[in-house]
Amino acid sequence: MVFGTLIRLHNPTATGAAMTLTANSRGFFRTLLGLAALALLPESFAIEIKPYSAKYSAKFNGMDIEANHRLEKLESGQYRETLKAKNIFGKINEQALFSLSEDQTLIPQEYKYERSLMGVKRAEQQVFDWPAQELQYYKKDQLTLLPIEPGALDMITHKLKLRSDLQLGKENFSYSVIARGKLKQYVYKVMARQVLDTAIGPLNTVLVQRIREDKDRTTKIWLASDWDYLAVQLEQIKNGESHKMKIISGQVDNQPVVPLNIAAEK
Repeated sequence: MVFGTLIRLHNPTATGAAMTLTANSRGFFRTLLGLAALALLPESFAIEIKPYSAKYSAKFNGMDIEANHRLEKLESGQYRETLKAKNIFGKINEQALFSLSEDQTLIPQEYKYERSLMGVKRAEQQVFDWPAQELQYYKKDQLTLLPIEPGALDMITHKLKLRSDLQLGKENFSYSVIARGKLKQYVYKVMARQVLDTAIGPLNTVLVQRIREDKDRTTKIWLASDWDYLAVQLEQIKNGESHKMKIISGQVDNQPVVPLNIAAEK
């Protein structure tokens, strides 16, 4: 799910250093963007996977950034969720491949992250080997093996799990997420339910905030409750600096996202 993502691309310094992605904004990008061992999963939950696509915009240092998020079902029966962001200086592609078991349990299979900024490239890949209960993490032609427990997710699929849990009426969430080859715990909480003004128009949303030990950093996600909890706005504040990503347009299950006043007339 977009579930969330924002990047900050800025000019090289006067000394000619390559364009950098700040830690603040890089973390925000990974946040967007975004959401088990086959029969061994300890917790089963039914998921209704609806294809969707959405376009987002943001502005940093006077430069426009465009992001596109898409979830689709492949001919193989697997699902692929992608997030692409770009501006004139570079681009970032993030992708997750996953499937559903017979009892509709989400099974992450592969996660990829690629970045190209001013000719400087970075790539990483996570492959979930559930029969061996092992994660294969590739970066810079190096392979790292990591044991994985049932229920582990990646940066994208844990957001899909969050959306599913919201549909079940839950308000507190905690997920085991493997990011950059390391296991981390991502904790979220529903903070409010509100009508949010967007480029599409007013939408019913649920505001979810990530709970962090770092009190100087705040991540908030607004998800449209009438549209399968599609992410419609993402905000990150760190050290007083705020970054936002906002939806421009979207479709859920081949239906265009429309504002409240139009939806009420149908």
